[in-house]
Amino acid sequence: MATTGSVRLHTGQRMPTVGLGTWMLTDGEALKAAIDVGYRHIDTAQYYQNEDRIGEVLEQQIKDGKIMREEMFITTKLTPMGMAPEHVRKETEKSLKRLKTSYIDLYLIHFPVAHSDELLEKGVATPLYKDGTPKTVFIDPLDTWREMEKLVDDGLVKAIGLSNFSLKQVERIYSLARIKPANLQMEIHAWFPQYDFVDFCTKRGISITAYAPIGSPGKPEMPGLGPSGKALLEEPALKEVASKHGKTPAHVLLRNLIQRGIIVIPKSSNPERIRLNFEVFDFELTDEDMDVIKGLNKEKRLFTFGAVGERNFHHPFFPFPEIKDSCDFQDVNKDL
Repeated sequence: MATTGSVRLHTGQRMPTVGLGTWMLTDGEALKAAIDVGYRHIDTAQYYQNEDRIGEVLEQQIKDGKIMREEMFITTKLTPMGMAPEHVRKETEKSLKRLKTSYIDLYLIHFPVAHSDELLEKGVATPLYKDGTPKTVFIDPLDTWREMEKLVDDGLVKAIGLSNFSLKQVERIYSLARIKPANLQMEIHAWFPQYDFVDFCTKRGISITAYAPIGSPGKPEMPGLGPSGKALLEEPALKEVASKHGKTPAHVLLRNLIQRGIIVIPKSSNPERIRLNFEVFDFELTDEDMDVIKGLNKEKRLFTFGAVGERNFHHPFFPFPEIKDSCDFQDVNKDL
């Protein structure tokens, strides 16, 4: 198994630096391949609808003696439909059952905007307004957080954190929390490095996990998902740095974030790419290399959350003001 790195959370846990992202991943063979290579960090979410498959694979791998539960670091996320305080524990217990584990290593609020719970008992289907956008409700994430703190108290989860929250939202939770966030997961890559936000969290002992660390090149280019990041891997300056080290552009992008102290969760279902994404511990970027990558910054977000619908850009807990401010949709009460 390759030598790997880890980041120490304020809870004392060691969180592996490289994890397997599983958004849109249902292939159990891909997870087996990752474990064989040496991955010990798996990132999933209730919303991905693959916790049960992941649980089956992990259970079998443990039975076969390939891994021990204590070696694995499992991150999952509370569905936006389950953010009402009365649902949090029940939804957590569902995840525990699907993942076939007695505890979750890190549990995140997936998104600060809560969805209606009217279809919650049917799974993770999102109720929709007449215009096809998600039906949202007004639940303060702080109230959700209070219930998540109780999960830590009772040993159901080891650590709790946030995903897709704005800096102001993180600051509010941090300042009012009894148990401080251990991790923030957000979009970070060379086109969207979020230096100030990362610095803000680091100074408060909040670790950072980057999703789309290589630009999510496999993400479909659709209005609801945002632009493709394929061109990021084609940046000439990035290719030059990769060539100098005998590595791929993806290796350089991952290594850049790791050297910034950031955890990365590249997603792939291809066993060869899964292996390659893990080969980032045998080289180091120079300060000059890091400056080159810093120069690629375009402040370009690849996940624009258009699927939430323009009406929800005006929700009081929608986290991204640059998206909200660019929206001229005003009739937010239509069809409510």
